[in-house]
Amino acid sequence: MKNIGLLISSIVVFLVILTNLYYNSITLDMQKIKDYIVESNIILEDVVKKEEQVMEKKDEYVTRLINLKKGIENSKTSFLVKNYKEYKIKSIEGLINSISKSDLKYLEEVEKYNNLSDEDKILNKSLIEVTSLPINTYI
Repeated sequence: MKNIGLLISSIVVFLVILTNLYYNSITLDMQKIKDYIVESNIILEDVVKKEEQVMEKKDEYVTRLINLKKGIENSKTSFLVKNYKEYKIKSIEGLINSISKSDLKYLEEVEKYNNLSDEDKILNKSLIEVTSLPINTYI
């Protein structure tokens, strides 16, 4: 009976360690791309609130967004955040289209991909709250 208890406790400890490693991997990956996501959300807020100012400095904003997109694409992350990363890249592409074509209809695309990235079941909601800016209140 002692051996069975020892086996069960060893399995539980092993599962706890695996879970810890899993969440640490996600946390490290999110830290790698967090600054890019926050910056893109700041630009999104500028597009929604200060549209005239953004259109005056269109080239500067598009260049910043292209650099953010390249930064996210080049960041080395695990497969655990692959979908989240792809949705954020598509969201940034929508922002680029919205600014370069001076058409706010692309903001619906941005909102769609932001919502899809928020629905990613792998990521803990508390990790996403730091890096997500919902725009449905602005549209």
